[in-house]
Amino acid sequence: MKKKETYAFAAALALPLALIGFTATAQEKGKPLPPVEREHILIAAPDTATHLETLSGIHLNPTKKGTFLLDFEQVLKEDAKLEVKNRAGKVVYQKPVSIAKNQKAWRYDLGKLRPDTYLVEVKTTDTVYWTKFKIGR
Repeated sequence: MKKKETYAFAAALALPLALIGFTATAQEKGKPLPPVEREHILIAAPDTATHLETLSGIHLNPTKKGTFLLDFEQVLKEDAKLEVKNRAGKVVYQKPVSIAKNQKAWRYDLGKLRPDTYLVEVKTTDTVYWTKFKIGR
């Protein structure tokens, strides 16, 4: 009796393998297989993962001098770094964000910015707060 169960189990395992071989053979005779598409997927361990959150209370305002003021409000638990990047990814402005004065709002004079889409990021050790701005002509 045990021999029949083993035979049935082996046959059940062999059937899918035989079908896979048949399918591969049938595809080789017909059309060529499509090229393999490769995607790079980055996976971080849970303890080193960076959290992404939108930046709150952010305003980018032009001044009379043709420059821009960046104001934002965010509850930060540690010092951070402010970066403003253009669409090409080039950093056009960078400053530290200090929490030494227990402030919850900051103001930065970014200077002149050309018409483009800008990514504004405030980075701490484990979180990136971000938003995008588009400056037109």
